[in-house]
Amino acid sequence: MKAALTLILLAALAAVCAARAFAEGESAPDVSVLSFEWKYAGYDRAETVRDNESSASDDPSTTYKVTRGTLYVFKYTAKASVKNTGAKAIKAVSWDYVFTDEKERKELKRYRLQSKQQILPGETQTLTAGIGLDPKDKSRHITTGKQSVEIAKLEYADGSVWKKD
Repeated sequence: MKAALTLILLAALAAVCAARAFAEGESAPDVSVLSFEWKYAGYDRAETVRDNESSASDDPSTTYKVTRGTLYVFKYTAKASVKNTGAKAIKAVSWDYVFTDEKERKELKRYRLQSKQQILPGETQTLTAGIGLDPKDKSRHITTGKQSVEIAKLEYADGSVWKKD
């Protein structure tokens, strides 16, 4: 009797763990990440916009002045090769390129990216995004961090959406 009860409890615990992993959205149900790459692509010009707000910001008649400028940034290209393993066509993928510290198991930097491209069932596509980093920003995570790609959201052609919690 105790052995049967123990088996039932273990089976229930396994079912709860499996359901919990899916509910937390640890992996997208219809997409497999096959490979990924982060690559330096040179310099690029970027436009900057600064808001020079007046000291009387509560006054509705206050005018705001915007200053535009140009700066040069380090250009990187993030790529992820993904396969649609589901039965529905995907029209957009929101994905995160993540750098983590392997020793401390701490996230160093996360880049949130989106690719709007159709991926038919069974098809493999390469998602690509350009990222510009200001030379003044800290970018040590690129050389020291362990890289990974996480799928955050899938938008399907039929209008339905899967989102990581």
